[in-house]
Amino acid sequence: MNYDEWIGNTETRSDSMAVEQLQRFEALMSREPHSITQGTPLPMCSHWCYFTPLEPHTNIAIDGHTLKGNFLPRVELPRRMWAGGHIKFKKPLVAGVPADKKSTITDVKEKEGSSGKLCFVTLRHQISSKGALNIDEEQEIVYQEESEEGAHPIRSKPLDIDPDWKKSTKPDSVQLFRFSALTFNSHRIHYDLDYVQKVVGYPNLLIQAPYLLILLLDAFKNKDDGRVIEDVNYRAVGPVYLGEQITISGKGVDNHTSELRITGPEGNLAMTATVNWTYSWDN
Repeated sequence: MNYDEWIGNTETRSDSMAVEQLQRFEALMSREPHSITQGTPLPMCSHWCYFTPLEPHTNIAIDGHTLKGNFLPRVELPRRMWAGGHIKFKKPLVAGVPADKKSTITDVKEKEGSSGKLCFVTLRHQISSKGALNIDEEQEIVYQEESEEGAHPIRSKPLDIDPDWKKSTKPDSVQLFRFSALTFNSHRIHYDLDYVQKVVGYPNLLIQAPYLLILLLDAFKNKDDGRVIEDVNYRAVGPVYLGEQITISGKGVDNHTSELRITGPEGNLAMTATVNWTYSWDN
């Protein structure tokens, strides 16, 4: 199928950047929500809790996503996943200061993988406030064929770094619900166990890729006070299912670059990320 006509398609949204939404995010992250007031800078990736979908229920497909064909192309493959992306943090967004988001389809590519046909849709999200660009983000969505009966995504790539530090955690169903509620993500693989097991064929609910990245970056920040992440390039290379213990780890590459990883209980990769950073006192 030729998707050329979809490249360059754009949509724009505005958001008041309400203080209360950031307070909910801080509650999810087990921090102090009442410390958030008008003018508080947004922590990394909390912008995903803003500019949430506003599609009426009549425009929602069976999988919980918005019907294709308006902004996103009419990809015929049924399964949709968040594959990865690249985020440049230009200037902090601020709670209570309105912002605008412009989303543009920059590429659509069909490929053949080990699991069958794939279609990658690349989006560019530019978020601005007060006339300045705050976040420049590239997001990649992958569409896939139906899985064969009894088959489901697994982690197959081994850990590829010798970590300097590690942290273990186990995301639970309440965290999944709260993150989906914050981002207004109605994809059923994150909350509908009957659908997941009987229709999609997964063993359990799937942890959201953006939430895994948030946990990854939060662990990195907690290890090194004074570091400011300038950009992150990340990839979801394997699933994390509800009930699985994950290990977050990291290794410094040079003075301003670190490699971060999430692995499952068997040690295989679920997410990889490269962060470039500076010290706050260098800014």
